[in-house]
Amino acid sequence: MPSPDLDEGVSLHVRPDPKFKTAIVKVFVLTDLDAASATEVALLPSVLRRGTRQHPSQRELTRHLESLYGAQLGGDILKIGEEQVVSFKLEVAGDFFLPKGQSAFKPAVETLRALLLDPALDAAGSFPPAVVAQEKEKQAQFIDSLLNDKASYAAERCGREMCKGEPFAVYEYGSKEDLARVTPASLAERWRWLVASSRISVYVLGAVDEAVAREIVGEAFRLGRKKLPGLRGTTVNPGRRASREIREPMSVKQGKLCMGLRSEARIEDAGYFALIAMNGVLGAFAHSKLFRNVREKAGLCYYASSSIERTKGLVFIQSGIEKENYEKARDLSLAQLDAIRKGEITDEEIESTRSAMRLNYRSLLDKPAQLANSLYILGLGGRRETLDEIAARVESVTKDEMVEAANRIWLDTVYFLEPDGTAVEDEEGGGSFAPERGSR
Repeated sequence: MPSPDLDEGVSLHVRPDPKFKTAIVKVFVLTDLDAASATEVALLPSVLRRGTRQHPSQRELTRHLESLYGAQLGGDILKIGEEQVVSFKLEVAGDFFLPKGQSAFKPAVETLRALLLDPALDAAGSFPPAVVAQEKEKQAQFIDSLLNDKASYAAERCGREMCKGEPFAVYEYGSKEDLARVTPASLAERWRWLVASSRISVYVLGAVDEAVAREIVGEAFRLGRKKLPGLRGTTVNPGRRASREIREPMSVKQGKLCMGLRSEARIEDAGYFALIAMNGVLGAFAHSKLFRNVREKAGLCYYASSSIERTKGLVFIQSGIEKENYEKARDLSLAQLDAIRKGEITDEEIESTRSAMRLNYRSLLDKPAQLANSLYILGLGGRRETLDEIAARVESVTKDEMVEAANRIWLDTVYFLEPDGTAVEDEEGGGSFAPERGSR
């Protein structure tokens, strides 16, 4: 297996798959999530994808990509634990399927490189003011839009309150207050800082020849940087403490309950696999205890689920409820976790969880962009197993291991987005906490 390291702080991972007709290239640019830099870093992908030095306008860039058999480029921001990641995605037709002698992969990769490393700057070395102003406005609207999805808003608020004073509490898209202070010159300096100091990982999946992909991408992203500064990484969870309750009144008809729990297990720990399987029994699927017992049997909520932030080691239990059902829904939801702690897990729940996880794994193999995200996160967590090995390890988790995982979790914060009695219309339904989320 070739070394993934191309250069100082740059790694390349190639996974050919003949069942696809396109190649996916994902570039992940990693830096610590920090309130001082988060807003500018979050603005970079939208500004960078407006043009390169060779194709300095969005129209020119789009026409160029269309000439490459309809290649597509996009950018986004991810939050992984307490790291902020600028990500770019390229999708291009596999050279195997083009007319003989034609290639779209190499020029598309070169364009992807230029998007990150050779953007359109003005004579002063700054980003074009009009572009920055337009993208600042879009980012402000995006920050405001979090409030439109009340389930996501409640999850975000729960995470911020639970981790107040920790880097995890920083919103990956920054704040409107900091956004107002961004200038074309300061953003260009932030870009130079990011390129000079960040860890860059490139994942290539789908319709590619591995040797060819390694040569082309290796040449494009071999940056020749010297030793990079160290990263802070994700901080350790504080010890167990008395749980807190936060109730926020708002003009909503349906209350949003989100409970944040901390776990001793993280992605790099031996107990990681048991945490995943335990969450499958608790609330990840329609057969899970939260859905069956809190939603279906007790009828206390419109939706009920649980999810894991695997890098930081957090578990979130979410539900949409009527205000008068707050205490009952809270207590019955926590009772499902207590049942697992006591070993009250049926054979049917275990087998249904394994079956659902197998389905998720197979589905992931058909979605190369999502697969690249998962492989990247696993790599950040120091996991060196193959996907097949990870799937087998999760499926082999025993009942006792699930019980142990549940006993390594403790309640930290209960957050309730509480109807204040003024709402007249229903808002959207449920959702689940997704720290790796985002699409602009």
